[in-house]
Amino acid sequence: MLPLQHIFRAAFPAKSATQSFIALYSTVSGLTRRKWGLGSTPASLVHSEEEDVRKATIKKKPTAAPLQSTAPDQPTPQPFVQHRATMKESFPEGWAPPRRLSREAMDGIRTFYASNPEVFSTPVLSQKFKISPEAIRRILKSKWEPTREQRARMLERERKGREQYIQERRKEEMERQRTLGRGASRGWTS
Repeated sequence: MLPLQHIFRAAFPAKSATQSFIALYSTVSGLTRRKWGLGSTPASLVHSEEEDVRKATIKKKPTAAPLQSTAPDQPTPQPFVQHRATMKESFPEGWAPPRRLSREAMDGIRTFYASNPEVFSTPVLSQKFKISPEAIRRILKSKWEPTREQRARMLERERKGREQYIQERRKEEMERQRTLGRGASRGWTS
């Protein structure tokens, strides 16, 4: 009886379509085979106690380096230290902008700045959008973009907020008209 390896090699030669596909798959777009590490390997049919002793004496290498919990060796560069101190001085409670921009406005700021940074500088954009230069700097620095689903949810929430705001203003205007109508009928003047 032939060993299993010889039967496998006879059935699937070295350059078989299966092995070619596996080789191609492992190189396509950086995909590689994974070593899943499912624990121990199954015991072979031809098992000896010598193998158990040999495996027990082999020392395992650590899989990952321990995390560093200490501060880095190099100090923080001076410009960053100065910037952090300035931001703490300017915003002692942290960054909380008084006016918030919509996603479209932020995209517009990035587009203007990308088209011509000399013309659309940070001070110019802060004056046009009526927000602080620090807010402009943070918008230009950020690279986060919402996914299509997130953008749809944001637009829906913005639309509902706008409708709610309009409804509240209409109610206030109707109350104001009612009070003015009652006052005019009694002969009051304001």
